[in-house]
Amino acid sequence: MNVQLKHPALGVLATLVVVASALLISVSMAPLTMIAWVTLLLVAMVPAQIVLSLALQGQHPAFLAKLPQPWRGASFCVLTALVGLPIAAVANATVGGGVTPPTPFVNMFLILAVTVTLGLVVPFQCWPFSAIFPKRPMLIGVSILVAAYGIAALLFKTLFNFDFLSGAPFYRADLNPHGLFMGWIPLIFALTCFAVILCLVLLDFWPVATLPPLVSAIGRQPWFGIVSAILITLVATGVWSIFVGKFQMDMVVYLVRVVISLVFGIFILLIMMEGAPFISIPQPGRGVVLILIAIGLSIVSFAIYKFACQDVFGLPSGPPSYDRELWLASAMLAVTFPMMVAYANFFQFWPFRTTAGQGNTE
Repeated sequence: MNVQLKHPALGVLATLVVVASALLISVSMAPLTMIAWVTLLLVAMVPAQIVLSLALQGQHPAFLAKLPQPWRGASFCVLTALVGLPIAAVANATVGGGVTPPTPFVNMFLILAVTVTLGLVVPFQCWPFSAIFPKRPMLIGVSILVAAYGIAALLFKTLFNFDFLSGAPFYRADLNPHGLFMGWIPLIFALTCFAVILCLVLLDFWPVATLPPLVSAIGRQPWFGIVSAILITLVATGVWSIFVGKFQMDMVVYLVRVVISLVFGIFILLIMMEGAPFISIPQPGRGVVLILIAIGLSIVSFAIYKFACQDVFGLPSGPPSYDRELWLASAMLAVTFPMMVAYANFFQFWPFRTTAGQGNTE
């Protein structure tokens, strides 16, 4: 049987299936279970997903990539679990001090590692590991993961301070890194950078991609990554200044309503719509159009998840506990995002798009 459903119909159908499944999973468990345990376990798998789907382009390990569907998808899911579950256990035992249920300390650390991994893979294009191991893709992948968690640990120790949680029952002073900033600030800024990176992907890294003809070094790593990182930081700072500074939006509310919701909309375009190739406009016009579409999708997506949260649990919004915001962040970031990657990249939209007798055909 050969099924070749095409975009945008394929992306719309796949998105509806994944979102419905993710919402069903999210509302089927107690909010604390999802916010603590599910976030810990699934977020720990995301860096491996990024490496397998982006850095290794779904081609490695080769013996898994060549399997027919659905065995290919299932095998890659098992592999991410085999990588992510030990990471979750070690992170909870060290950063989290073995406290159960897992504390915000360890979940914030794991989310930070996701943003670092994306930074290494996308703007820096796996440098320097692609240069060190030019013909060893699996070594590149492993090196990226090790570096990502190492950098995340350094940033966590230096920047994060959890004194504001000192009155919480789970707080332990020995687990507090006592860094430079109140813990929410570096995490939310990092996720804002995450969103900006994805916007640059929609723009094909315009305007940085236009600079190499003028300055040839920018066409090579690490200079392309450094210039991109500067731009990402400046744009993220500007976005932060507008919403948190000028509009005085609560940081955690801003994180969910603006950042995570926008990332959700972009993921629909990049992952479920595979970059929306049916929109053919020269850059930067194409990127601007896609970003506007992503904003529209983010508004709709946030409304759907918010309705599900209120209808089932009726969780309150805002400080001090941010129950609704944490549930929404977990449902959208920890549950739905990994399911999108798994379905689109690992299962390759099976069974809505299949080629009989073949594994990875892309």
